[in-house]
Amino acid sequence: MKKYSKKDFSMLGLQQAGYSIESIRKSSRAENDKRLKDYCYATTTTLSSIFLDIQDPTLNEFCIHKPNPSHLISALYFLKKYPTIHELAARCGTGTEKTMMNRVWRYVKAIQALKAKKICWIFDDTETYKEFFILSVDGVHCRIYEPRIQPSSGWYSKKFNKAGLVYELGVAIYHDKIVWINGPYPAGQNDMKVFCKPGGLMEKIPDGRRAIGDEGYRGKPLKVSTKNKYNSEELSKFSSRVRARHETVNSRLKSFGILSQVFRSKGERRMEKHKSVFEACCVIVQYELDHGSKLFKV
Repeated sequence: MKKYSKKDFSMLGLQQAGYSIESIRKSSRAENDKRLKDYCYATTTTLSSIFLDIQDPTLNEFCIHKPNPSHLISALYFLKKYPTIHELAARCGTGTEKTMMNRVWRYVKAIQALKAKKICWIFDDTETYKEFFILSVDGVHCRIYEPRIQPSSGWYSKKFNKAGLVYELGVAIYHDKIVWINGPYPAGQNDMKVFCKPGGLMEKIPDGRRAIGDEGYRGKPLKVSTKNKYNSEELSKFSSRVRARHETVNSRLKSFGILSQVFRSKGERRMEKHKSVFEACCVIVQYELDHGSKLFKV
């Protein structure tokens, strides 16, 4: 299995970002780490881990047997900055614009395929995970251009006052883990409708356990706890901290330009492509959580 060191990833990524070798060597490690994070979100530890993991044969058709470290960095740059196809080709090396996009999508798909390894539902094991409140849940909205073939108010996102997609995201309360992703759905669907879908999160939460959500999840008190006047002061404060902690995960996701900007892909594969980039970004965030970029404790 091919390996690439963290030091080599740092040098390669910073040079791709436009920094000279002289500037890299004169700068502190902390400063170079910030530069790399700004360029492609990931630390060198995460880059090295993903580089190894996308070579896993169990990924089947998504396995990349002989990955190129520069191509991996380009894919993360694409997710982080969401450049136009011409900017991507100019920044990230040889080949036509079409060649560059095909290459980037190959790596995005490989990272998405790591979802099965990195983002797992852990709460079926009720002997190990005995806590009463097990996860926080919230909807994440992402902007798209309104489909011309299927114009409908169902795409309307109240967060943007424009067309969008929504994902349901679950984060373990006492563990630094994203444990649930469901979507995408047209953003006009409210949180509770997504929560109650067949095979969805409501069915997944074990009896006698609870999620914590915002007011959009009112109506299923045996599955999800929301803010209400009957909560004790202690529970209200705890729930507020849990929701604030969840928002930090949302913020990390929205630091990827491809999720915070309007998604430019159109056509019948739009939702499939958006699902790929959303799940790839979640996987990258989970790698960062695993490698020390922890959430605050509640």
